[in-house]
Amino acid sequence: MSVALTSVAPIASSHSAAIGGPITVGMPQLGLNGLSEHWLLKECGHRHWLMLADLFGQPLPDFRDSEGATLYATFTGLSLDGARLDEVAEHDRLAIDGRIVRTSRTQYLSIQTVHANGRPVGTVTLQSIFLKRAVAGDNLSVLRALPHPAPRLIPVLSPASPFAARCQRFRRDDWDEHWGFRRTARQPDGEILVDPCPAADFNGAGFLYFASFPTIMDRADWALERPAGAGWIVTDRDVFYYGNINPGDRVIVRRCGVHDEGSARIRWFDILRESDGKRIADGFWRKTRPAA
Repeated sequence: MSVALTSVAPIASSHSAAIGGPITVGMPQLGLNGLSEHWLLKECGHRHWLMLADLFGQPLPDFRDSEGATLYATFTGLSLDGARLDEVAEHDRLAIDGRIVRTSRTQYLSIQTVHANGRPVGTVTLQSIFLKRAVAGDNLSVLRALPHPAPRLIPVLSPASPFAARCQRFRRDDWDEHWGFRRTARQPDGEILVDPCPAADFNGAGFLYFASFPTIMDRADWALERPAGAGWIVTDRDVFYYGNINPGDRVIVRRCGVHDEGSARIRWFDILRESDGKRIADGFWRKTRPAA
């Protein structure tokens, strides 16, 4: 699960900025069963980007390395925690309070708490690093990089963020257990082939957008467990990112683990790049029925 906002608020390395104002909920923000998770993740990703720019003293995000190459704040981990998206309805007033911290020399983590009409309805935690393309237009050629000039002095978060450490373990593939699933017990029992749409699933930088990964996994869940019905909503989700694809590439989405806990469905999926079989993400979620 994600780190509680209160656990980082007193730390000197945390930074918040006035990013946007309250949002009146309408159809762009809503899905079938309440607030759209896809919209929320895109909005929080955008706010993470703006908070990074403010941290670096930039009026608008424009990150470059010492050679002038464009850098991208690329997400390595996402956590949606304690979500009650089904409690959000049309015309509600939505507020998102965010804070960003530095978790290492190259990594930054934001924690954004979402309120609807003053009541909390979820927390989104995002971990990012800076990358650049070694070959123009090739998303498989990305390299880690450092922005230049460096931000004003921001100490590294202490004590270390459990979520940041978890992201690192997943990227190294040396994690042990998560949500009751064990890494060594990965046993895919179903898969689908997905052809991400360049016009819908990629962002303006040309990458398969981080917010598209959960929707791709949900597409696989729907295909594999359609008889379960459409009345399910995510209360918790963790996604760990390891790579990307180029427009036109396809992905294999596999169901790796299944737990049922009372009325909740808990699943583990991964995503493989079809061209070389490389795993580019692991995702976990808990879904329940919306309140009547």
